[in-house]
Amino acid sequence: MVRHIVSTFLVAGAIATAQTFPRRAILLGGGDSSGGQCTAEFVVDGAAEIEIRGGNAILRNLNGQAPQWRRFECSSVMPSNPTDFSFAGIDGRGRQQLVSDPRNGGAAVVRIEDPDSGAERYTFTVTWNGAPFTQDRRSYGAPQGRVFPGGPPPQEDEFHRGRDAAFQGNNAQSRFFERIREDLDHVSSNAVLFNGDQTRIARTQMELDELQDKLSQGFYDQQELDEAIAALRVVLQANRLAPSDRAMLGDDIRRMQDFRVRHDQYGARDVEGVYHRERDQRFSGNDWRATFFQHIREDLDHVESNTFPFGSDSARLARTKFELDELQQKLAQGTYDEQELDEAMGALQVVVSSNRLGVRDRQVLTDDLTRMRDFRIRHDQFGAR
Repeated sequence: MVRHIVSTFLVAGAIATAQTFPRRAILLGGGDSSGGQCTAEFVVDGAAEIEIRGGNAILRNLNGQAPQWRRFECSSVMPSNPTDFSFAGIDGRGRQQLVSDPRNGGAAVVRIEDPDSGAERYTFTVTWNGAPFTQDRRSYGAPQGRVFPGGPPPQEDEFHRGRDAAFQGNNAQSRFFERIREDLDHVSSNAVLFNGDQTRIARTQMELDELQDKLSQGFYDQQELDEAIAALRVVLQANRLAPSDRAMLGDDIRRMQDFRVRHDQYGARDVEGVYHRERDQRFSGNDWRATFFQHIREDLDHVESNTFPFGSDSARLARTKFELDELQQKLAQGTYDEQELDEAMGALQVVVSSNRLGVRDRQVLTDDLTRMRDFRIRHDQFGAR
C-alpha cells in the first residue's frame, strides 16, 4: 500500500514538473461559431503533447529536448463539445496521433513522437463543426447539393464523365495539372464558404500554382510536388466530400504520385536532381578541399533559392552565410580561427534542425556539417594553419 502511494506520488510529481509552454491562438477568421480550424506548428526532438482547449493550447514536453512553438492560428475558438471533429497531420517525419477527442468532453490532445535524432518541425490541423446534425442532409452546415442521397445530379455526373474523358485523350499529359486544378475548382464550388474545407482547398490550390509556375518555366521541383500532394491528401482526409468527389481527388493523388516516379516521361526536367548530382561530382576526387567552403556556400545559396524570403528560415540561412563569410575571410588571410569555425557550424546546425527543408537539401547540409567537423579535427591536412 505504501509502495503504491509512493509510486502514485512520483508519477503525479513528474507530470507536475513537466515542461509546459502555453500559447494563445491568433484568430484569423471572423469567429464563426458554426465551425472552424486551428493550425499548430512547432519543433519537437523527442516526444510532446499539445492540448487545445477553446482558443488556448499547451505544448507539453514528454521526453527529449524542450519543444518550441512556431505558430498557433485559428479561424475561431474551438467549442467545448463540437458536433463534428477531425485531425490531420501535415508535416513531420515522426508519428502524430489524436489521443483525446473533444467530442468526448474536455480538450483535444495530440501526441507527437519523433524517434530520429535532431529536432523536426511538425504541423497539424484540427477542424470542427458545431452546426446541428440533420438526418436528411448528412452533413454539418453543407450547402444544398453537397450530399446526394439518390446519387449525383445530372450536372455533377456530367463533370465526372468529362474529366474521365480528358484523362484518356492524347494530350492528357500536357494538361495533367491543369485538369487537377479544374477538379479542385469543382470541389471548391461545392464546399461551404469561410470554413476549414475552403481553407484546405485554397492551400492546395496555392501549392499547385507554385508547382505549375515552375513547370511552365521548364523546372521540376520534387519538393514543390510533395507539398502539393500533402496538401491534397489533407483535403481528402479532412474535408466533407461527396463520394464521387472523394474518388476523384484520390485518383488525382495517385496520378501525381505516378508523375513523381515518371516525371521525365511527362517532359519534366528534375533541376533539383541535376544540382545534387553535380554537387556529388564536386566532392569526388582529391581537389575539393581547396574550395571546400565555397562548395558549402553554393549549397546554402541553393537552399536559399527554395526558401520563402523574409521568414525565420531565410534569416537563419543569412546568419549562417554571414558566419561563413567571416570564417572564409580569415582563412584567405592564412589564419585558422577555431572559434569562427564553431560559430559557422553552430549556425548551420540551427538551419538543419529548424528550417523547412526538402529531404535532399537536409541531407546536403548535414553532409556539409560532417565535413566541417572533419575539417576541425584535421584542418592542417586542408592547409589551414
